Amino acid sequence: MAIVGIRRQPPLAGASCDPDDLRLQVQARLTEVAPAHSGLLSTAAREALLGQGKRVRPVLAMLAAAHVGGEPEDALDYACALEMVHAASLVLDDLPCMDDASLRRGQPTLHRRHGEDTAVLAAVALLNQATRLVLQTPAPAETRLAALDLLTQAIGFDGLSEGQMRDLRDDARDRDETALRQINDLKTGALFVATVRGGGLLGGGDVQDLARLSIFGEAIGFAFQLCDDLLDVCSTVDAVGKDVGQDDDTTTFVDLWGECRTRAAVRQSLAKAVEAVGHDSPLALYVLDFFQQAELGV
Repeated sequence: MAIVGIRRQPPLAGASCDPDDLRLQVQARLTEVAPAHSGLLSTAAREALLGQGKRVRPVLAMLAAAHVGGEPEDALDYACALEMVHAASLVLDDLPCMDDASLRRGQPTLHRRHGEDTAVLAAVALLNQATRLVLQTPAPAETRLAALDLLTQAIGFDGLSEGQMRDLRDDARDRDETALRQINDLKTGALFVATVRGGGLLGGGDVQDLARLSIFGEAIGFAFQLCDDLLDVCSTVDAVGKDVGQDDDTTTFVDLWGECRTRAAVRQSLAKAVEAVGHDSPLALYVLDFFQQAELGV
């Protein structure tokens, strides 16, 4: 039996769907729910979580709740859990055994500041905290468990972990379009689908709402990965706040398609996403504005 959201509400009225307002709400709530224990582990986890970030996934989750007729705040704690998962994934990605990155958001990576052992444990603790936060979401138990299932699926063998494993161990210089798309869908797309589908679930979306949000999430996840590939070859460390040229030894869509076709694919993915939710949806308006500000000519 399909599990749907809390309730069907009338169209959004009065609640703010301004991304800047939502971002401030997320930041305030993250400060409240971030690890507060004394000691190095808590300090490292807070640094990873509360540093400068765009909060794209949290904002998308809250907009998805509003899109289906709920209030953005219905998905606030879920949004914060998503940011914890995202922060943990960045900490792990940056490790010497993974991408061996030195910069993240304009600062030395967490393992450079506190050591690899602390970084790994901080990431594990953030993943655990994310699970607890979803379970404490003020929603019916069935809905909480459904949201948690979405999130954990996006982290594990059907999402981030499997995607990263394939990225590390598959022949990085001998990937065709199909293999590369599978890796990108697992590493990036899965969490975006969980982001908007979970937000829609908590906002009271029905089965059709959630299906359309899944299409939106898949398309946006692909567009984000393509933009990340473009930034790796077109941008600078100062502009993006992290190492560039990390993909030099790896086949990306820019390698397969070239920059012009990759930009065209971003536009196609955005068009697919907008079609899924409607041109007037706050979700569509937000992502179009976000990619326009990326200044990649897409």
